[in-house]
Amino acid sequence: MLKHKQFLATAGLLAAILIASCVLVFSRSLLKPVAALSRETLESTFDADMRNVVYRWAPDDPRPEAERRAALFDFIYQTYDSSAWIPQSLFDGNLATHAIVGSVDTIVRDKVGLVLWRDNARVPAFGMAPNAAPGEPLKWTVNCVTCHTAEIDGVAYFGAGTKTFDDKWLGDSLKVLTSERWRPLLIRNPTDEAYAAAANRILNGHHHDKIDSLTRARSTAFAASHVELYMRPHNGTMPTNDEVGRGDVKTPPLWHTAAKMQSGRWYTDGSFHGRVPMMASSMELEKDRPFDALVQTVLPTIKQEFDSVISHLRPPPYPYAIDRALAERGKALFYSKELRCSRCHGEYDGRGNVRWPGVHTDVGTDRARRDVVSDGFIDAFNNSPLAAEGTLEKSEGYAATPLTGVWANYPYLHNGSVPTLYHLLGPPSERPRIFNVMAARKFDRERVGQLLYSDPADARLTELQLLRRFGSDRDWFNTVREGSGNAGHDMWSRVRTDENRRALIEYLKTL
Repeated sequence: MLKHKQFLATAGLLAAILIASCVLVFSRSLLKPVAALSRETLESTFDADMRNVVYRWAPDDPRPEAERRAALFDFIYQTYDSSAWIPQSLFDGNLATHAIVGSVDTIVRDKVGLVLWRDNARVPAFGMAPNAAPGEPLKWTVNCVTCHTAEIDGVAYFGAGTKTFDDKWLGDSLKVLTSERWRPLLIRNPTDEAYAAAANRILNGHHHDKIDSLTRARSTAFAASHVELYMRPHNGTMPTNDEVGRGDVKTPPLWHTAAKMQSGRWYTDGSFHGRVPMMASSMELEKDRPFDALVQTVLPTIKQEFDSVISHLRPPPYPYAIDRALAERGKALFYSKELRCSRCHGEYDGRGNVRWPGVHTDVGTDRARRDVVSDGFIDAFNNSPLAAEGTLEKSEGYAATPLTGVWANYPYLHNGSVPTLYHLLGPPSERPRIFNVMAARKFDRERVGQLLYSDPADARLTELQLLRRFGSDRDWFNTVREGSGNAGHDMWSRVRTDENRRALIEYLKTL
């Protein structure tokens, strides 16, 4: 018992144990090694696994349901021939993992922030992809679905940007678990030990100080592409900290793709111009692979997924009651000469489609993300295979984002610095300076967006008290952090009254 307590008390390993017990564990089979999950096994339950997941295809998609289902299956379980695998055997036989297995669901939701896949008996959370190679033991990697699934009021919405995923916590924990110190103690299989060692090398060899997000559920993946594109022609050397910009952003929903195709400009600043948004593909280089893998495997796969899944997705309908009379009044305001919302944000048909003008302009919001596209970043891009897929150009501003499914695209602005539509359309001076990111799983029907606090007791504290207590906590959004400012996009001078604001919000629920 004493040895057990000492084992659990090791702080560095504890984080790894948590991750082992929840994210990369086939938790229902911890007591014995588990064979790889075959494609046939995963396909056999896919319909049942997806029965409570909300997603919507374009109503004019002519493909038969079986074809769409097969494309969705491939996307959800895509591994891109990953070179970074975490073997299941790393966790089998781990005494501490067994000791805390009862809290698996709590840890995977709250520490890592993944969306639990409750109907799936084999895969614990969305974004976890098992290997399907016959005859091999079970191994895990993560894919795009990790950041493009969100839980809202207990429901999983496929395609929505993550509200709570903490990539830094995940990476830091896996570094410990796969380290030279602990790896030999937890793995007895030489093949799996080699997989874990490779994962550790990749996790450490591709870490750059500027690509750690400052707040959970925010991404610096765009800046990370600069790092990865720079490393290949520079013999694995990274750019300096001064050369890499920092711009934490929220993850956009996949259903915005249909709108952005109209202008061929991608990402929150529209800096990548091309048919398909290819900057994200460089994240697969982080798996310690050369440009050859990008050209031969990753780019063709992403293009195929873009054409078979992503471009066909439409926003989920608002799940609660809508005051139709008030929404009609809001619609009139939205298209009015006084407010001019449609001039930048487009015209909507109420069926998830928009005629989007592709406006990118400076409306006074935090410019840190725009500054990520430096001359050095453009040079790195131009010397990579991505240059054949489009151009990377400095942007004059951020996208006047499509508003399809805007009710589920909170928190607002490109960096997720404003928690609700009510705050976004009101006086900028009244926007909260701090709010709890983990509260985003609960929907605020009154103000449309996320609740401000997970714990009701926090509502009794002043903003200054909250900043003192939680200002450096990654579970809280603090607008003082770099790239996290909540100023700009001031509509209140035109909206003017709370009645108009309420009407606009009601109309936005219908888009």
